[in-house]
Amino acid sequence: MAKKVYKRLDEEDRMVIQACLHKKMSLEQVASQLKVSKSTISRELKRNAIIKKANFNLACEKLKRDLVCNTCAKKGYCQLTKRYYDFRLAIDISKNRNVAARSITQLDEQSLLTIDEIVTEGVRLGQSLHHIYISNPILKTLCCERTIRRLVYRGNLSIKPHQLRQYVVYKRFYTKDAKQVQLRDISALIGRTFKEYLRYSQNHKRDNIVQYDSLIGKMNDKQALLTITFVKYAFQFGLLIKKSSPSSVNSKIRKLFHHLGEGLVKQVFAINLADNGTEFSYFHQLENSDQGEVLIKTFYTNPYKATDKAEAERNHGLVRYFLPKGKSLDNLKQADVDLMFSHLNSYIRQSRGDRAPYDLVKDKFGKDLLDKLNIQRISNKKVKLRAIV
Repeated sequence: MAKKVYKRLDEEDRMVIQACLHKKMSLEQVASQLKVSKSTISRELKRNAIIKKANFNLACEKLKRDLVCNTCAKKGYCQLTKRYYDFRLAIDISKNRNVAARSITQLDEQSLLTIDEIVTEGVRLGQSLHHIYISNPILKTLCCERTIRRLVYRGNLSIKPHQLRQYVVYKRFYTKDAKQVQLRDISALIGRTFKEYLRYSQNHKRDNIVQYDSLIGKMNDKQALLTITFVKYAFQFGLLIKKSSPSSVNSKIRKLFHHLGEGLVKQVFAINLADNGTEFSYFHQLENSDQGEVLIKTFYTNPYKATDKAEAERNHGLVRYFLPKGKSLDNLKQADVDLMFSHLNSYIRQSRGDRAPYDLVKDKFGKDLLDKLNIQRISNKKVKLRAIV
């Protein structure tokens, strides 16, 4: 016995069906032409044909046999109910039926209430749907993550689509002056260009890569935020600095290095890539310890090339949930910064195998490093990404 072949009819198949009907071919012949079962053709004609009902709502015996009236010689004056097959209309009818079927959830009322309660609470804390789904195992027993997103967009839950993280992304274009010199001492770039960085990191694949950048609030602020990112783990922490002050940057980093100890610094801060900005003019001076020993390697990005430090920029998008653009940072305290990054580093990342950056760094370098950086682990369900100033 031949194995049955199940096939979904597409646009071309429906064109063939209409052409076969025009040639007055039987259902068996049409099915043979498309290499499908007769019942497939029969269902197609019954479900996707256009019905024109007569006043008497009666159908002739021929229509019951042929299913459609496309080639009937009496269709011009027949007063009975008619059914016509047009492949273009059949495609629209089929698509609309599929959309309507997917728009109705199969979840029961209690399951919907449970999902609504969990998702609403998470979204109000600023969490993404992925973070909520991973943090609440009960959701996995009810549905998949994609179903939850569909429920939100259909309006089946209390929250609205615009309340989701990154629902709308606006593209912004800024005109940059390519002639403007960023570093105060251009000679610092010798041996520390981005090409040198790529070459060196390629030859030292096991070394940890750290990216540095700065965030500002208002233009007249006296204070800025220095961000330090562990590329491989999407881990980021920050230090408050004087705005546009290279000496402040170096002072804060050296103080951090003394606090960590040379052994930990060599292990964690092996390769360092800084933004090509004024505040990093003396960044290359951090390569050597107080005793003149080579401690780390430093490099610079290309001017106005945010993609050179894409991992840091991606984390900045999360930082802006806490520190919106245009908000002054002058009243910010280091304790606030530490708490902010504790929440951020406890935020589950799909790109890191559904793990939080805190856990990845802890596994690699130990909890002692995290304690010295004043970064704590926040419970998944209590992670909050909201403005703190």
